[in-house]
Amino acid sequence: MDFSNIDIKDISKFYDAFKSLCKMHTESNEGNIESTEYLEHANNIVDKFTKLNENSNVTRNTLYIQVWSTLSTDYNNFKNEHNDICMGFPSIPSMKITQHHIQSSEHGSVQNSGVTSSSLSIVKKLILALSIFSAITIILGIFYKCSLFVLRKRAQKQHLKEKLKNIKKRMNH
Repeated sequence: MDFSNIDIKDISKFYDAFKSLCKMHTESNEGNIESTEYLEHANNIVDKFTKLNENSNVTRNTLYIQVWSTLSTDYNNFKNEHNDICMGFPSIPSMKITQHHIQSSEHGSVQNSGVTSSSLSIVKKLILALSIFSAITIILGIFYKCSLFVLRKRAQKQHLKEKLKNIKKRMNH
């Protein structure tokens, strides 16, 4: 990912939104459930998203879209987990995506197939590499055991041949 195209002002807006979401999670875990505070945090998150959505630089940058997708997914998951408190919460607006990105209207979240497919691809590659490594280890172990068995049998045959030679020599003398 190219981090050189990131504007610090936009990142601070994402940070503020993440901070509000973290406060919501922290307060729910501590049992400090007051729907007015949650609503303030939710409005803050939606406000930050609305401001970010107006910036065309944000809607063109894949990194921003990935952050947007993560944050909106977490926000929507929080809303779903706390339905009793979050009934009046605003939805995160859909991102105005320019150029070749896909806009998703479901729950206002952006599903970036590049994010999920790349992480799945990495997981698949790791599983494949571990499977290959395991298979090679097992094959080498079997080969090693077979080699030891064959070498032991050869050594026993060699030893028996030498004993037979010694016995024949003794009988001839």
